[in-house]
Amino acid sequence: MTKRFMKLSALLAVAIFVAMAFSSKKEDYSSSIFTTDIVGDVAHVPYEYEVNLNSQDRIPYLGKSFLGFCYDLGFSESSGNYKAVNRLGYMGKYQFGRSTLNWVGIYNTTQFLNSPLLQERAFKALISKNKWVLRDYIDQYVGQTISGIKISESGLVAAAHLGGAGNVKKFLDSKGEIVFRDANRVPITKYMKRFGGYDISEILPDNNAKATL
Repeated sequence: MTKRFMKLSALLAVAIFVAMAFSSKKEDYSSSIFTTDIVGDVAHVPYEYEVNLNSQDRIPYLGKSFLGFCYDLGFSESSGNYKAVNRLGYMGKYQFGRSTLNWVGIYNTTQFLNSPLLQERAFKALISKNKWVLRDYIDQYVGQTISGIKISESGLVAAAHLGGAGNVKKFLDSKGEIVFRDANRVPITKYMKRFGGYDISEILPDNNAKATL
């Protein structure tokens, strides 16, 4: 009887020891989406801040800089597509017409469409020329509010890109009464609002500006 009691006591002690060993195992209550205990090949598991990121957080923020002006206007014109040609024959990222291309010294449209660098230089040259044409108006009207629009240099240049500097002058001279619309019925006032407040001061007025490779 004594031997049997000793055996049962020993078995009971072993059982208690094993149970205590299992119960002391550390529990992991972390969310499964962030677990790093991955069996097999190592895979990327997102951190919590990555899961909560907005898609726009992955796009470099250009803000109201000159590069931001180029990016935003180019996106508005063609979604940034250097090869774009619309139904009216306007070409490239910034949708240049033939006469405007000629104005900045470009006559080979094939070369223009195949060269992003030439298109960017053409855009800069056009800004320089429009700034020169509008120089007195920029000095006079920037900072004023006309027809509910706060006039800025970048807004006037963008409007000139859409409808020509002459039509921007008419708008300002008429105190907002004459509003030109392009072939798609887009008013120049839309561009004045949309592209107002950018810093494009690095591009200087120059009536002789040309685009070359």
